[in-house]
Amino acid sequence: MTPVTFFELPIEQQIARATAAAQQAVTLYDFPDGVTLDLLKHRENTVFAVIAPGGRKLGALRVHAPVYQTEASILSEFQWMQALDEVGVRTPGVVAARNGALVVSVEIPELPEPRLCDVLEWIEGRPPGDEDIVASFHTLGELQARCHKHASRWSPPAGFTRQRWDDTTLLAGAHHTVAPAWDNWALSAEQRELILRCRDALRERLARWGKDRERYGIIHSDLMPENLILTDDGVRLIDFDDAGFGWYLYDPASALLYYYGTDLYETLLQSWLSGYRSERQLSDEDLVEMPTFLLLRCFYALGWLHARRNSDTAAAFIAPVVMWSTEIATRFLAGEGTNR
Repeated sequence: MTPVTFFELPIEQQIARATAAAQQAVTLYDFPDGVTLDLLKHRENTVFAVIAPGGRKLGALRVHAPVYQTEASILSEFQWMQALDEVGVRTPGVVAARNGALVVSVEIPELPEPRLCDVLEWIEGRPPGDEDIVASFHTLGELQARCHKHASRWSPPAGFTRQRWDDTTLLAGAHHTVAPAWDNWALSAEQRELILRCRDALRERLARWGKDRERYGIIHSDLMPENLILTDDGVRLIDFDDAGFGWYLYDPASALLYYYGTDLYETLLQSWLSGYRSERQLSDEDLVEMPTFLLLRCFYALGWLHARRNSDTAAAFIAPVVMWSTEIATRFLAGEGTNR
């Protein structure tokens, strides 16, 4: 019998095992006796608030998903966060363990492999609400432009390593935690053939687009409004776990895809564009390529959901993702614009 992977376990078992790992990890830090853990999110990682006996939140503890990151890649994430913070893109600090380590490894009997854990500074604030959505996309544009401007000039330090979100992974079916998009269980035979045809056409399109420093570099890749924290003294940018190498236009496509086909899409695109152009040049010629990167994000979404097909997230998003993917792919192959 083939062993069951972590993401094939029922969600309740995944959370229980990640919680046990977090409970062990928290003992490695100089937190006061009696701290408790409050589950914040279980998606790629499992994230907990570390709460002091009096109720004050001391940090966000991440239990990393198996296989996804290594100690070296997590430390690289922290290096880029620090580099951004130094140029005014405010990011969380990292809380060191008692022995000075920024990343710790824990083992529990319920898990076959050690788990990497870390703690990030707790940021008091709130993510934007639905009423803030248009303004949030303007802020996303500003922040993404600053990140891209920095990335186009930054030389990563020796040993820097992060995943790639490009043709070598998403179009090759070669990402270690994202299944090939064309394997998605919810695709019909006709839709699967469409995605395969798009894979080849998209590879050619991206080869022509190129990977020069003004178009391709280190990106956040998951910069949604929910990853902005509004504080009393400004906006903080969080959740760099997916940060990696990719095309800069993949960043806005990641956020815009979830509004594709809605009445809000064009408004949000224009709000993002206004924010972006206030910080970094983007030509109309480059903007025309946004559909290319919406389609590349569809490849990610189909593959990500397939790898986690027993999750509540997959159940909630599979129908719209298949719908978006089919429509964007059809229009892409027909040579039509999809900025809509």
